[in-house]
Amino acid sequence: MNYKFYITTLGCPKNEADSREMEISLLKKGLVKSSSLQDAHFHIINTCSFIEEAKKETIDVIFEAHQFRKKNKDQKLIVAGCFSERYKKQMKEIPEIDFHFGTGLYHRAGDLIIEHFQIPKQNIETTEFYSNIIKKNKFYAPIKISDGCNRNCSFCAIPIFRGKFQSREIEDIVNETKNLTNRGIKEILLVSQDSNSFAGGDISKFIELLERLEELENLYWLRLLYLYPDQRTKKIINEISKKKFKKLVPYLESPVQHVSEKILKSMNRTGNYDFFKELFIMARELIPELEIRTTFLIGFPEETSEDIDLILQFLNEVPVEHIHFFAYSREEGTKSYSRKKQIPQKEILNRLNLIQEEYKNIQRRIMSEKLGKIYKCILEKVSPEELYFRRPQSAPEIDDMVIVPYSIKSLKSENKSIPRPGEFYDVELKDILIYDYIGKLQNLY
Repeated sequence: MNYKFYITTLGCPKNEADSREMEISLLKKGLVKSSSLQDAHFHIINTCSFIEEAKKETIDVIFEAHQFRKKNKDQKLIVAGCFSERYKKQMKEIPEIDFHFGTGLYHRAGDLIIEHFQIPKQNIETTEFYSNIIKKNKFYAPIKISDGCNRNCSFCAIPIFRGKFQSREIEDIVNETKNLTNRGIKEILLVSQDSNSFAGGDISKFIELLERLEELENLYWLRLLYLYPDQRTKKIINEISKKKFKKLVPYLESPVQHVSEKILKSMNRTGNYDFFKELFIMARELIPELEIRTTFLIGFPEETSEDIDLILQFLNEVPVEHIHFFAYSREEGTKSYSRKKQIPQKEILNRLNLIQEEYKNIQRRIMSEKLGKIYKCILEKVSPEELYFRRPQSAPEIDDMVIVPYSIKSLKSENKSIPRPGEFYDVELKDILIYDYIGKLQNLY
């Protein structure tokens, strides 16, 4: 009998890459990936504990999983990853959990589970591990280029459970990309806690990695995530513009967190209003059609209404296409945890709502300016009456989609081919649907 496993992944794309590493480790030991949780002998939850909201979600999912397995009493519940690493002592006190392990052990998941549960040696049914982990009709995959972080931002708990910054070897990243793109993955997202510190901040190595990936025949889109907004990122953008990469999408994710210099210093981060403005304007000038994603942390200790006004001024002066606004979460173990002048949660939420409402108007203006433009989009999903596309300027799962109404019947009557998920099509943006676009297919034969 081969034992089956099912992995639930919480959190960011980095966790998705870690779950893939666990899957491969389990498959190499002869365990079988289950298509449903109900049939699995092992339910592995890959957790997140970045902020309070993520921790609550993790705890809720753990207890929901425990309730679910009452229908399958033989199923074992395993908790892995960030939450497990951060709360090692507390994990031992949760009787619902059968086994747990932290970060840095994803590649040993198979060995750890077999040893702990004393599973007999399994028959390995296949050596084609990558084909087994790719989900049907999913055409993108995150790949980690590093792990950990040395920045020590005063609000961030990541170094506590991810450890110091460690880069992967270029050859390993290229080989993993080959394995995925040779099996149908069209887009690779390079993920990290701090991407521009890759190879010790050696920009030539970073560019070398991009050049090696650019050469891969079956890679269509390459997306960079989390470039810390500093001088190194400016230099990387300059180098990218000179190389004129064809597969690197025009997308800059660079989380500023704030624009008040006082608050940024208190966060132990570099930069200020003028630098971020200069960075974003320069990026747009050097990379045609580029769109920007950033994040703002609202409600940090000692933040004032004037600091919020400064963010609003920045967003009106330098409109940003994609933004996530976070409410400050007081995290134990961080430098800001014991800081005086903590802002009441109710006031944080008031500020968050204020800035989000103002940004909606800015975002709508940005989106309106794009109407009439035609983009080469990837078709991600087909429903009975709609096609769901994604532009190169939009990251999967977090940014806008382009929704195209269609009818199979009318396409057949006009002898036109039916669009296929994973293929690329020209789509014109015709209208706005809250955060997404309504589009029209071009040149469908």
